[in-house]
Parts: sequence; C-alpha cells; structure tokens
Amino acid sequence: MILINKLRLILIEDLESIKLSKSPIVVGILLVYAATIFMQYKSKLSLHSIIVFTLVMIIHLLLYLFSNVIFKNKYLLYFIIQGIIVFDCAVIMPSGYETIFLGLIPVLIFQSTIIYYNAIKVIVTSIFYYSIFCVTIIIYDGTRELVRYIPILVLITIAVRAFSVIYIKQVKLRVKSQKVLKELELAYEKVEELTLINERQRMARDLHDTLSQGLVGVIMQLDAVDANLNNNNVKRAQEIVQRAMQHARNTLSDSRLVIHDLRFQESTDIDFSKAIEKEIATFKAVSHTFIITNITVESQISPKIIKHVLYILREALNNIAKHARAKNVAVKIVENRNVLDINISDDGIGFEIKLLDKLFGHYGILGMTERVKAINGEIEIESKKRIGTNIKIRIPIGEEIN
Repeated sequence: MILINKLRLILIEDLESIKLSKSPIVVGILLVYAATIFMQYKSKLSLHSIIVFTLVMIIHLLLYLFSNVIFKNKYLLYFIIQGIIVFDCAVIMPSGYETIFLGLIPVLIFQSTIIYYNAIKVIVTSIFYYSIFCVTIIIYDGTRELVRYIPILVLITIAVRAFSVIYIKQVKLRVKSQKVLKELELAYEKVEELTLINERQRMARDLHDTLSQGLVGVIMQLDAVDANLNNNNVKRAQEIVQRAMQHARNTLSDSRLVIHDLRFQESTDIDFSKAIEKEIATFKAVSHTFIITNITVESQISPKIIKHVLYILREALNNIAKHARAKNVAVKIVENRNVLDINISDDGIGFEIKLLDKLFGHYGILGMTERVKAINGEIEIESKKRIGTNIKIRIPIGEEIN
C-alpha cells in the first residue's frame, strides 16, 4: 500500500510538471517582446514607452510564472487579467499591436488548452481574446482592416489547436510511460520480495531434509549403540557405529550439494525405483519397524520430481522412526495415468494434525506440503491417536512437469 501511494504521488508530480511546463511559453513571450521592439525601429519610440512596455511585459511574464501561487486554480481571473495586460501593451505600442496580439494571443490560448480539459472553456477564452483583438483593430485601423485579419485569426486558431493536440498527446504518452515504468518497478520489487521468500523456504526445506534428518539418523544409531553397549553386545555396537559414520558422511555430502545447488543436476537418468529402494534401505538400517513396499512405476520421472519425492519419503519415514512407535509401515508408489500415487501408512501412536501449527520446531510436515505444491501435487494426511497415520500424495508426471 505504501508503494502504491508513492507511485500516485510521483505520477501526480510528473503530470503537473509536464502540464505546466514553463520554458516553451517563456521563450514565446520573450520572442514577442523582442519582435515588437524590433518592428518599431522605424517609429520614433520614446524611452518612456519602451520602459513602460518592458515593465508591463515583465508583469505579464511573472503572472504566468507564478500563476499557480497567485491564482490557485482561479484561472478565469488569470486569463482576464492577462487579456487586460495584452490590451495595455497594444495601447503602449500602438504601431506594433499586430505583433503583440498575433504573438501573445496564441500563447494564451495554448495555455488555456493545457490548463482546461474542457473544450467549451477553451473556446470561450479564445473568443475573449479575439474580441479584444478585433476591438483594437477597429479602434486603430477601422472595420476594413478587420476583414483582412480574419483569415489570419482562423489560421492561428487551427495552428494552435493542432499544436495543442500534439502536445497533449505527448503529455499523455509520457505520463503513461512513467506509469508503466513505476508499475514495472513495483512489480520488480514484488517479484524480488517473493523470490527472497521462496528462496528462504527452499533453503529451510533443504537444510531440514539434509542436516536435520541426517542428524536424526545419526542420533538414532547412537541410541542403538548405547543400548547394545549396555547389553555388552560390543560387536553389534561396532557395526552400528560404522553405519552411523557412513550415514554422517552421506549427510555431509548431501549438505555440500545443497549449498552449491548441484544435487540431481549433473545426472538426468536417475532410476526412480532404485532411489526409492535405497531410501527405504536406509530406514531399515536405523529402525526395527517392519516395512512393506510396493513400487510400480514405468515412466521416466523427471529429476525435479524424484528429488522432491525422495525428500518427502525420507521425512515421512524419519517421523515414523522418531515419533510413531510403529510396528509396521507400508509404502506404496504406483503410476496411474500420468499421476504418481504415493501412500505411506503406519500403525503407530498417531497425532493431532491441528496441533502441528502451534508446535515450534516441527517443520517436517510443512516442508512436505511445500514440496508437494512445488511439483503441482496434492497431499492429504490422516492421523488418529493409537491407530496410526496415513499420508496420501498425488503428483502429476506429465510432460508439462518435465
């Protein structure tokens, strides 16, 4: 919301700066002043007339430059005062009134076009200035001279209108481009924010599925070593120690691959069934739970899906070994019409699914859910106390996923 408000403020400021761009009109006023003085070189202008004309033109210019401050959106009063000033200039410079009117009136009409978005107001303003011009012509040169200036007034009107249309289109295009630019900047910030969130979640999942699960396996094996040593079964304890050391090495290797983001990227022909069997064998080595497996997959599974499925299976089996106190586990992975159906069930003590969100440090099921969503899958977890837990997962393995 803060970013949106910031965008609105920036766009309003840009629009105002474009809409009331001062420099072109200032240049136009200065040119009219210079042309009026230059056109009077044959006439005998008094120094007093030049000074008064200069002061009046300065007032005209200052009123324009500070119109926003002085009139504060009361632009009708602004245009009336400017019309009076233009008429005064014509009175001060009677032999050069044509240059003054033909120079300043288009500038004022152009200002009205930029300020007013209402065509009627622009027409009324134009009629006001042309009336002053016509009255001045009649006063100084008569009605016949007025007829000669009518085509000129028409051409001026057409030229000012055409220039105004082009100018307004440029204003709108620039405002639109500014808006698109700001929207792109906001979208980039949003994408960057989402990317950081997704990266944190990915790192949390990978750390949990490598270091955390690996340490859980080592702890379970050390518990088994301790139990065997207490029963004076040294040989069995040594065997478990060897497996724990190998498991620790594997965990370290997996952690390094996660750090460098190289896991499953060098090889694209991983055997899915063998990878699953290896994961189950690791579970058997650290748990006395009896496990039944049924793996029926014929299609070539993408490395991305294999990676997530292995992590999901590892997390589920580690939870069973650590918390469930189950005697039996069943793992069923079957391919059915380009969908991978995964079912992991146990006869353990079960748990309350609603309480997981309130327990700090229990991120396993959260990580499983995130991984399933990452490969467009669906997950359903059912658990009852003293009955067991059943995890059902459906993952599409069509070409769009590969």
